[in-house]
Amino acid sequence: MPRLLYTYLTNEILAPFYASLIILTSILFLGQLVTILDNILSYNISFADFFRLYAYLTPEILLFALPMASMMGAILGTTHLNNANELMVLKASGISLYRMLPPVVLVALGTSLLTAAFSVYLIPAGNRAKVELALQLAREKTERVVGEKKFSEGLSDIVLYADRIDPETGTWNGVYISDLRDPVHPATIISQRGSFSADSATGTLSISLHKGVLNRTAAKTVETISFDSYDMRLPLENSAGNPLARKGKSTMAQSELLAEAARLGKNTPAGAAHLNEFHMRLVLPVTCFILTILGFPLGFLSGPHHRTVGIPLGLATFILYYVLLTRAKEASQSLALPAAAAMWLPSFIFLIITVLFLRSVARETHTLALEKFYDFTYAFLSRFRRRREGEK
Repeated sequence: MPRLLYTYLTNEILAPFYASLIILTSILFLGQLVTILDNILSYNISFADFFRLYAYLTPEILLFALPMASMMGAILGTTHLNNANELMVLKASGISLYRMLPPVVLVALGTSLLTAAFSVYLIPAGNRAKVELALQLAREKTERVVGEKKFSEGLSDIVLYADRIDPETGTWNGVYISDLRDPVHPATIISQRGSFSADSATGTLSISLHKGVLNRTAAKTVETISFDSYDMRLPLENSAGNPLARKGKSTMAQSELLAEAARLGKNTPAGAAHLNEFHMRLVLPVTCFILTILGFPLGFLSGPHHRTVGIPLGLATFILYYVLLTRAKEASQSLALPAAAAMWLPSFIFLIITVLFLRSVARETHTLALEKFYDFTYAFLSRFRRRREGEK
C-alpha cells in the first residue's frame, strides 16, 4: 500500500511541476531576452552562438523557476486530489497527512539538490562563459567594423581609423583614434602601430598603441604627450554596449567569494555584499525544500467554496519570501545585521511557518479560521460592490 500510494502521490505532484517549470522558464527567458535582444542583433551572432548563450542563461533562469515550480507542483497536485475528494478517502482510510508526506519530501529534496547545483556551480560557470562569449563577440564585431582607410562605427564613443591592416597579424598601421568618452576632455591619438585584444580575466577590451602622440583638451589648452607605448582599456559593458558580461560576484566560486570578503573586510559594505552572495547560494536550495513542503498543506485548503485558494496563497508566499530576502540583504549591506544571520533569517521564519501550518492542517484546526476568513472577505466585498452600485 505505501509504495502504491507514494508512487501515485509523486506522479500527482510531478505532472504540474513539469508544466509549471516549462511555463516559468519560458516566461523568465523571454523577459531576459528582451533586455539583450538589441545587443544580440547588433552582433549578428550565429545560431550556434545563440544556442551557447541560451545554455549559459539557463542555470540563472532555473534558479528562480525551480523553487516556484516545485512549490506549485505540490500545491496543484494536492489541490487536484482534494477537489476530487481523494484526500477525504485517504483520510477516511486512516492515512494521515504525515503518512502522505514522504513523496513530497522526496520531490522537495530532488528540486533543492538541483537548485543547489545551479546556484553553487553552474551559475558561476555560466556567467564566466558568458564573459568569454561576450568578449569573443565584441572582438569579432570590432574586427568587422575596423577596416583599412575607413572610420569605424559601433565602438560607442570611440572612432578609429587604420591606414593599413596586416592580414596575417591583424596589426594596424597608421592609426588615428578620437576618444570622446570624456566629453569635457576629448582626446585624439595618432600612432604608427596598434593592435586589439580582449582580456577575459578583467572583462575588458584593450587597444595597444606604439610610437605616437596623444592630444587631450583641458579647459582652453591642449595637452600633448608623446609615447612609445600606450594602452587603452575599454570596459566591455561600456565599449561594446554589451550587458551580457559583467565581471563581479556572480562569476566567483564560493571560495573566491570568501577570500574576496576577507580581503575587503567582512565589516565593510563591499565585504558584506560578497558574503551575501556566498550565503544566498546556500540559502536558496534550502528555501526551495521548505517552500515545497509548505505547498503540500496549502493544497488542503481547497474545497467546494474555495477550490484554488492554495495557488494565490502560494504565489503570495513566494513573493513575500523574496521581499524578506531583499530586506535582509539591505540590512546586511548596511551592517545592521551579520551577513549569515540576515540571509538565513527569512528561511528560518518560513521553516517555523511550515511546521506550524503542517500541524494545523494535520489536526484540521485550520478549517474554522479559514471559513471565518472567507466569510469576512465575502461580506467586505459584497458591501464594497453594493456601495459602488449605489454610487452609479
